[in-house]
Amino acid sequence: MLKRICALTFVLVLASGLAALAGDLLPLVPESSNFVFGINLGKILKSPQIQKQVEEGMAKQTPEQKKMYDEFVQKTGLNPLQHLQQFVIFASGNVDPKEGKPEAGVLIEGTFDINKILAAIKSDEKAAADVDITKFEGFDCIKAKKESEGMALFLDGTTAVVGSPEALKSVAAIKGGKGKAITSHGTFGNLLKKVDVNASFWGVGQIPQSLKDKARENPQAAPLAALNAFFLAFNYDNDLSFNFTGEVDDKKNMDGVMTSLNGFLAMIKMIAGQTPEAAEILNLIKIEAVDTAAKISLSVPKAKLDEIQKKIQDRMKAAPQGGTEGAPKLDEGK
Repeated sequence: MLKRICALTFVLVLASGLAALAGDLLPLVPESSNFVFGINLGKILKSPQIQKQVEEGMAKQTPEQKKMYDEFVQKTGLNPLQHLQQFVIFASGNVDPKEGKPEAGVLIEGTFDINKILAAIKSDEKAAADVDITKFEGFDCIKAKKESEGMALFLDGTTAVVGSPEALKSVAAIKGGKGKAITSHGTFGNLLKKVDVNASFWGVGQIPQSLKDKARENPQAAPLAALNAFFLAFNYDNDLSFNFTGEVDDKKNMDGVMTSLNGFLAMIKMIAGQTPEAAEILNLIKIEAVDTAAKISLSVPKAKLDEIQKKIQDRMKAAPQGGTEGAPKLDEGK
């Protein structure tokens, strides 16, 4: 059941074209985090384009799939399309030498009938074989019997968190008033002020020295070791927009960073060259240097998106029966 909940959640996010998040969950992100990403699912699902995609996806469900979905909602009281609002993904750039994994987790804002969800898991034989219902740091917990698969905590009826034990311990400490959040971190707090946390999808990262050292080991990536931090925002309402800014440690390193970024973009364009519509979008990307900031931006008006979508549809219709070679698989995962 835990796996089903997580899988269903992320399938819905991906099927929605990726969403994003507001900053309501940020005060629960551990101070030790180096990377934070947000998904505002509530905003995404209000977009007419996404609503249409979701409706079409639900309409394509087989009777068996619809029955499973309806039973899931009835048993758990959780309708992901209505009750899930925001996600914040956080991770430390440093790997725990004992576990071999970084401290990481996903905070989820929604509406949860905790007792009903726990009762549904207890009554499911397969779920009961995979997880235990217990308490962790004083909170209701769904714990995988294989600890490597992580656990989930309900902090209250509107907030849950999924992740590694150490990550959840940090979040529980913050909730209990005994831990420090990323918002109290001066440097990271300043980065958060620069990003649109109400975008459909956003992200902020402060690059730890360990990752800089690893980048220097690769000649092609070595110039990117000069990046101290980054922030980005993606929006898809009527228009599509993407903005990324990488903050470089010294102006003298800007040429190397810009060369790497332009080389990466050229490689992507070469790979996408067989799909003319993708190349058309990539040609709209702008890369520029502003003092010690490397900026990447993309803006695609709705009219252009509609034009490209029509080209794809026309090309697919003109393809030989059963032949989809070279066509982008836009419907996968719906």
